[in-house]
Amino acid sequence: MKEAFTIPGIGSVKIRRDDRVKRLSLRVAAGRGAWINIPRGVSDREAEKFLLSKREWLAGHLTKLKAREAMTGIVPGVNAEIKSKFHTLKVLATASDKPYYQWEGNEARLYIPGKIARERVAPLVDRVLVEIYRHESRAYLPGRTRELARRHGFAYNRLAFRDNSSNWGSCSGENNISLNVRLMKLPDEIIDYVILHELCHTIEKNHSARFWALMLGVCPGYVKLRGQLKAYSTRG
Repeated sequence: MKEAFTIPGIGSVKIRRDDRVKRLSLRVAAGRGAWINIPRGVSDREAEKFLLSKREWLAGHLTKLKAREAMTGIVPGVNAEIKSKFHTLKVLATASDKPYYQWEGNEARLYIPGKIARERVAPLVDRVLVEIYRHESRAYLPGRTRELARRHGFAYNRLAFRDNSSNWGSCSGENNISLNVRLMKLPDEIIDYVILHELCHTIEKNHSARFWALMLGVCPGYVKLRGQLKAYSTRG
């Protein structure tokens, strides 16, 4: 049975057939590349036709994925080494039946059994990375937020941290700020941009002209930084 399609200009797109798949769909993910989900009863010819119709979409998403992997260093797999702001995660092989991880100073080690399928490695890596990001967020972001608020004359109430797939940060009507723990994979200047963005929302609750004027005053390079932020994903 065919295991992958080779698409000119794209490369290999893996095939996933499963009785639970209800419709043709394409997916891309860090460390896994691209794959097509094919439901029962759909021929390879039909699937390849669908794939070719999505070629432009796929090329764009793979380009963004490769750029994000290069920027974050996240290419999950055994022997991968991923650096966060203050720690290094090493992905190592183990003879154990189950995956596990442990801390060694500023190094986290994730041990992956050899029998685990490759597609299960990326979620395991992500789970440990989130734990690292949570730890780093609590150590770094409160002080940085206080410093930026003090420097620019902002006031806020509570500060919370979440693994949120929909945004990098938010500010409530009561001026409680929530920051995404995955900020810790970003460069310092982009972290500051996100914090300042939420601090500006303590004064201007929407993205009005007044809000962006306020952002310009506290973060003159915000337009460039906002563009750079789009290269990163809150999902991994």
